[in-house]
Amino acid sequence: MPSPAQPLHRVALDFRHDDPSADPAVVRQDLSACEMTGACLWLGCDETTTVQRLVRADDGRFAGHRSFDLAAAFALPAGAEEEIDIEGFAEDGGFLWLTGSHSLKRRKPKRKDDAAEALARLSEVSASPNRYLLARLPLVPADGGLFDLGGVGGAAAPDGRRPACLPMTGGRNALADALAGDVHVGRFVDVPSKENGLDVEGIAARGERVFLGMRGPVLRGWAMILELAVAEAEPGRLALTPIGVQGEPYRKHFLDLDGLGIRDLAFDGDALLILAGPTMDLDGPVRVYRWAEALAADQGDVIAADAIERVVELPFGEGVDHAEGMTLLPDTDPKRLLVVYDSPSPDRLHENGTAIDAEIFALPG
Repeated sequence: MPSPAQPLHRVALDFRHDDPSADPAVVRQDLSACEMTGACLWLGCDETTTVQRLVRADDGRFAGHRSFDLAAAFALPAGAEEEIDIEGFAEDGGFLWLTGSHSLKRRKPKRKDDAAEALARLSEVSASPNRYLLARLPLVPADGGLFDLGGVGGAAAPDGRRPACLPMTGGRNALADALAGDVHVGRFVDVPSKENGLDVEGIAARGERVFLGMRGPVLRGWAMILELAVAEAEPGRLALTPIGVQGEPYRKHFLDLDGLGIRDLAFDGDALLILAGPTMDLDGPVRVYRWAEALAADQGDVIAADAIERVVELPFGEGVDHAEGMTLLPDTDPKRLLVVYDSPSPDRLHENGTAIDAEIFALPG
């Protein structure tokens, strides 16, 4: 296995907040997605219903925290107290796209549990309808070259754009319902995440084409990207257009990523960057791949290893520092990639209780 790349440097993400009721410790411990738009860094935490915005300071740090509550924009079926499990952001055409994991979860035993308690926890599988959120929000220019999320406060953006999502009914959405009958994916829809079950991690968008990275399932070592054609059917409601060979509202792209699942996606020009890691609850390896011909794909296909470039081997820790999100930094030459981590090691956490270190890597090619 190649040696992991060394980061160029670390950069502080500071979630210090003027609102005394906000708890930055919750956000910084569970980062799951990130996206840069101008000077704004959007971040997701898989334990909340909120989107976080930090602003890049002159010294390279990210601060000026503001939180946007998605419950103000969407009728979340499980309410504002139940997590969305945000797992990906993408900017395109003046919108910020986001996706929940679309997954089930199994409870984990605790160290203090006796055998009976541990077995009871392992038997509990639960679903949250909020996890099936697939949505976009208008990016509205604000003072100082920043962006707000239009419609989060209930009002439409000045040009009429508004938040829209795929309707969530019956505990799922139209995508999950369609996948339940799929020959490759159907049997994994009711399997929890981190057990090779259905688990969306990562989104990329270009026009009406939306790509979803799948942490699971991985089939005989082949990872999967789902491609959707998404349009706004009416104000506030997105709809899927049939694009599969048999009229399915998705295409499946299988990729040889050395047995790894997908943790995040990001466009680099017309190429698709893929952050990949174990689909199960393991530490590594963690890699970034480049699929140069992603936009040329016009049907479901199987992408062999020689059509995908392995560009960066990322470091990981033992039980800590799991790379969960990546975004290209704008206007850097050579290109640089910002990576955020879940389960952070203690040395990432600042003593002020509000900040955590992300890392910057050179992106070859």
